[in-house]
Amino acid sequence: MTSVRQLYVLQELDLVLDRLRKQQNTAETELKSEVSVETLETALSGEAERLQEVALQQRDNQLAAETHRERSQTLETQLYDGSVTNPRDLESLQQEAANVRQQLGQAEAALLELSIQAEEAQSKHAELDRELADMRQVWDSRQGELNQLIKHLRGELGDHETQRSKLTQGVDPASLQRYETLRMSKKGVAVVKVERGLCQGCQMSLPTHLQQQVRNGRKQVHCSSCGRLLFLS
Repeated sequence: MTSVRQLYVLQELDLVLDRLRKQQNTAETELKSEVSVETLETALSGEAERLQEVALQQRDNQLAAETHRERSQTLETQLYDGSVTNPRDLESLQQEAANVRQQLGQAEAALLELSIQAEEAQSKHAELDRELADMRQVWDSRQGELNQLIKHLRGELGDHETQRSKLTQGVDPASLQRYETLRMSKKGVAVVKVERGLCQGCQMSLPTHLQQQVRNGRKQVHCSSCGRLLFLS
């Protein structure tokens, strides 16, 4: 029969393997994740689109302002060059000139606002561009660190898995199956020590006869409270 000591040694190795696998999974997950970089890239793309949109609006308003300015100059000339003498026609020209001046003022005000928006967008774009360049540099360095860590962990895992394979050769299949089933149900800890009459898995006091059975070491003894295998070092 496989001794509890053998299973305890196996568990110590399995706990190391658990830790190494967790570290490897964490590193690999981080390596696949570029959330911060992608977020900045999205923000930078958004600012670039905003700049383009503002530039188009500036062009449209610039064309409108030029058209209104030219029309205003033409109307002013007609009003004061003496070519129009009919009072009704003059009144119509004055009204049109007033409307065109108002439209020109609106277009120029829009151009001023768009100029401010463009300046803000350019400043934000430049800021994001700098942040992205810095973050990419940091991420490139971190990628190198993660790749080195993963390489190291794979080597460690390989060595420990080889040790485990050798250890399990000395464990009978039935005991190994029970141990692995118990480990799965007990968060990785199937075998625990007995100290001062207490199960170190659940901290419950063990009956005297169970303590004696553990000391004898003739059979595998389970804690009456948590079900883990008991081991006396």
